[in-house]
Amino acid sequence: MKTSAWGLLLLLAACRPDPGPADYSGQELPDDLDPDGGTNPDPQLLPGPFPFEAGQRRLMVGIFYEAGRSEEVVLDNVDTNFYLYDNTVYVESDPDHVEGKSADRIVQNGKPWMGFGVHWKQTRNFDAWKTLHVSMKSSDAAFANVKLGMSSGLAPNEKGAPLVVTKYGWANDGEWHHLAIPVADFVAAGLKLNDVSSPFTFAAEGGTAGQSLLLDNLYFTAN
Repeated sequence: MKTSAWGLLLLLAACRPDPGPADYSGQELPDDLDPDGGTNPDPQLLPGPFPFEAGQRRLMVGIFYEAGRSEEVVLDNVDTNFYLYDNTVYVESDPDHVEGKSADRIVQNGKPWMGFGVHWKQTRNFDAWKTLHVSMKSSDAAFANVKLGMSSGLAPNEKGAPLVVTKYGWANDGEWHHLAIPVADFVAAGLKLNDVSSPFTFAAEGGTAGQSLLLDNLYFTAN
């Protein structure tokens, strides 16, 4: 049963697991789209390993990012949501971070699989966005095999395109890893760029309750 549940989560197809309640913990967005730049940057806000620069295109998808961006899709709990699938995890703020004022700690609830994601009720065209960036840190065994994904289409025809992120430099070795994943790789896995319904999904095998991963610095760039 563990294998089938894990596979079902990763596919995110017609019968995606119950998304559970929307969760917006840690989503305290600065009103300024460029809070880490300009003539008076926020001194409490880390700009991240690759700071935003004026004139760049950078998309923030509503969570796991606080620093400079040119565009954003804010979570509104109506048309744009962050779901914890079947309550397999919970999320709490953590001071160990690389960007903004804090990171988010993803904590296992002790189930045989786990996952969460950002989901939109209306699809969007992602032709302009070329690279997904995200930073993660963990030393726990539950996060050895992480898959990050995007999905296209709406229920009952939603289809996920998950990727194993060890290929992009991820390791659960207790260090921060800054991943840059070409959106073209999600397309090769089946994503339809003109019909994106989820810009970010996260899945891992189950583990002992309390095992955790830090996640921060999630955004898309146009190059």
